[in-house]
Amino acid sequence: MHWTVRLDGGPRRVNHAAVAIGDKVYSFGGYCCGENYDTRQPIDVHVLDSVTYRWRSLPQLDVDCETAPYQRYGHTAVEYRGKAYIWGGRNDIDGASGLLHEYDPVSNSWRLLPTMGRAPPARDGHSACVIDDLMVVFGGFEEEFQRFSQETFVFNFRTNRWSELKTFGVAPAWRDFHTATAIGRRMYVFGGRSDQLGQFHSSRDVYFDKLKYLDLADTTWYEPDVFGDRPSGRRSHSAWCYRDKLYIFGGFSGALNRHFDDMYEFDPVPSRWTKINPVGLGPTARRRQCTVLVGRRVFLFGGTKPSRAPKTNPLTLQNNPLADLSDLFVFDYAPSLKELAAMTVLNSGQYETLVSCLPRDLRNDLQLMTQPNRISGPREELYG
Repeated sequence: MHWTVRLDGGPRRVNHAAVAIGDKVYSFGGYCCGENYDTRQPIDVHVLDSVTYRWRSLPQLDVDCETAPYQRYGHTAVEYRGKAYIWGGRNDIDGASGLLHEYDPVSNSWRLLPTMGRAPPARDGHSACVIDDLMVVFGGFEEEFQRFSQETFVFNFRTNRWSELKTFGVAPAWRDFHTATAIGRRMYVFGGRSDQLGQFHSSRDVYFDKLKYLDLADTTWYEPDVFGDRPSGRRSHSAWCYRDKLYIFGGFSGALNRHFDDMYEFDPVPSRWTKINPVGLGPTARRRQCTVLVGRRVFLFGGTKPSRAPKTNPLTLQNNPLADLSDLFVFDYAPSLKELAAMTVLNSGQYETLVSCLPRDLRNDLQLMTQPNRISGPREELYG
C-alpha cells in the first residue's frame, strides 16, 4: 500500500461530497473561506480525471435552483447506474434541504427527482450509501427540530419512494458527521458526534469509537465484538470499502482537540481492526475531506487542517485556527512496477537530472504526477 501522488491546486472545498463514475471523480459543492454563498447559486461541480490527475470546473448549464441543488455543504452524494444523487446539506441563507436531485454526467445536467412516500426531515451531516436498489440514509442533524437523528430512511430507486426503515436491535446513538459504508448487504457506521444529553445539542460533545452495522437481510442493528488496534472516536473522517474491508482515515475529536492523519482497516471476517502505515508521504492531519475509490486507488482531496499561520494574523482565532485545503493525494493498494519506478525517481532528489534521460511517455507520466492543478491558488484562509 502506497501514497503515490501528491498535488495541490485542486478545488478548495470543505464538507463537499463526491462519487466515482467510470474513471472520473465528480465533486459537488462544499464551501471555501472567503467565497460568497449569500445567493441561491447552483451547486458547483468539479471533475477529476483519475488517469491524468487533472481537475476541471464544469460550467453550470442550468441556473434554475429548483432543477439544480443550491450551493451547500454537509450533503451526501451517491452513484447509482451511472448518475449521481445529491440529498440534504445546507447553507447559511437557505438552510437545509430535503429535496433529492439527480446529476447526469453525460449531459452535465440536473433534474429534481419526483419522489413519493415519507422523506427524511431536511438535515446535514448525515450519511448515505447504496445497497442493491436502495439509498440508505442514517443520522445527521435535523434543522427543523434542532436534533441529532438516529433514524434510518431508505429511498428505492426503482419506485422513487422514500420510507422510514423499521429496524430491530439497538440503533447507533444520535449523531452527525459519522460515516456509513456498505459491505455486501450490511451498512457499517463508525464515529460521529453526539451530545451528552442525547438527541438535542447542548455543546457537550460525545465522540463514538464503537462500530455498528445494519444488516438489511433482517433490518437489525448489530454491534460486533472487535479485536486489534481500533481507532479512537472522531467525526468528519473518511471511510470506504475495498475488497470487503472497511478503511477509515483522518477526522477530528473535539474531546481531544485533535485532528488525525491515521488510517485503519477493519476486516469483518475476524472482526479485527488494524492500523495501516502506508509507504510514502501521506496527507496532513485533517477533517471534512472526501475520499473516492476508483479501481484499486483511493483519491483523497480537500478538507481542513490546523493552521500554522502566526498568532498575530488578524484572521486567526486564538483557540483553534483552521486552513482549508486544495490538495489531492492518491492511495494505491497495488501500484504497478512502472508506478513504483516513477516514485523512486521522484523521491531520489535527482528528478531534474534523471528526467531528461527517460523516454517521452515516462516524462509525461512524471509531469502529470508533479504538475499542480490550477483550480485554486496557493493561498491559505482562516476561519473558525
